[in-house]
Amino acid sequence: MSTVAPRRPHPWVLRWAGLLTRGRHAGDTSLACSDEALARLPLALDLRSTGFAHGGAMARRHAGEGVGDNRSPALAWNALPPQATHWLLLCEDPDVPMARAITHLLAWGPRAIDALAEGALNAGHAPTGVALVLNGLGRSGYDGPRPLPGHGPHRYVFQLYALDAAPPAGLSRETTLLPWLRTHALSRGRLDGLFRRDWRQRPIAP
Repeated sequence: MSTVAPRRPHPWVLRWAGLLTRGRHAGDTSLACSDEALARLPLALDLRSTGFAHGGAMARRHAGEGVGDNRSPALAWNALPPQATHWLLLCEDPDVPMARAITHLLAWGPRAIDALAEGALNAGHAPTGVALVLNGLGRSGYDGPRPLPGHGPHRYVFQLYALDAAPPAGLSRETTLLPWLRTHALSRGRLDGLFRRDWRQRPIAP
């Protein structure tokens, strides 16, 4: 039985969508780290990447399918607090013209892992012990930047949380993640990457 591949929107549809919604953004208040309880956590984890600095542009190879190679960036962080057993990593885009930030990545792993090579958060490439969960695009693992052309710069907010317990199966950003983090997160870290496309869909420096 043959299957029909989903049709991609015409480039001009995307261009007009980006230009017409340029002033619309989900906003920082829709980020997980803006939750009142999570915002009070110590910002004690030094989350960093060899691919970009905090607030810097992400390379095209980290952009999503159809724009770049969709390879997750290399990430590393300092030691978790002594009582932490696991970490959780979340990446959200608060600049989408939607009601809330969209999730590009949700993953977690044991404290023994404190660095992830480039591509390690792509489906099928996660190190042993690292769980990749469905993102806001309905796929497991990392989905890179793919902002609407002409919409302006988008931030990709990587949030790292130190945990005192292993996350349960079925944890979802849309439903159970925030209540669970309020109980089990000990401290956090943040790394923002930027990506932007002009109205012709060409990546440009933010």
